[in-house]
Amino acid sequence: MESNEKKLSPEESLSLIQAMIATAKNKVSENGFHLLLWGVLVISCCLINYLFIKMNLGNWAGIVWLIMPFIGVPAGSLYERGRKEKGLVKTHYDIHISYMWLSYLFSLIVVIVFCSFSQISAVPFILIITGMVTFATGKIIQFTPLLIGGVIFWLSALVCIEIKSEEQLLIQAGSILIGYIVPGVLLWRKSKATQYV
Repeated sequence: MESNEKKLSPEESLSLIQAMIATAKNKVSENGFHLLLWGVLVISCCLINYLFIKMNLGNWAGIVWLIMPFIGVPAGSLYERGRKEKGLVKTHYDIHISYMWLSYLFSLIVVIVFCSFSQISAVPFILIITGMVTFATGKIIQFTPLLIGGVIFWLSALVCIEIKSEEQLLIQAGSILIGYIVPGVLLWRKSKATQYV
């Protein structure tokens, strides 16, 4: 019995492999949810912190930041559990991006602790490392708005050099809006559009 399968030439095999890699890159399951979730939380904390300082309630500002993970981590975990139950498979790219953001979290903790003990504003340092992970994610998933977001974070860190620490919170909120929320919305729309393709 003869096989109906066509034998591929080396060139055709290479083209097929390249097409599969390109498809895998485009199937990164990043849909912007986490950018939107954490973007909204960080912007809210920045603005509340700023208002507390202006109302001479600066001692309460730290509590706002401590509450944030208790909202964001469970919400993100529940969302990921729901995706897993729907049978969404993580690609190699998803796994690499997850580890990159985990290393960002550890770096963030070190920066915050260091700046707290040194009694300096953590905002410029947070913006620098946020720019790095955002830019890298944009490059991995080939999504230009995240690349631009990374650059915005770096530029915002430079702007903070001449700005008082409480005003830096407004710079941080604005950069999160451009660097997280805008790309997050665009990724969300792109994800919804490709679900029906």
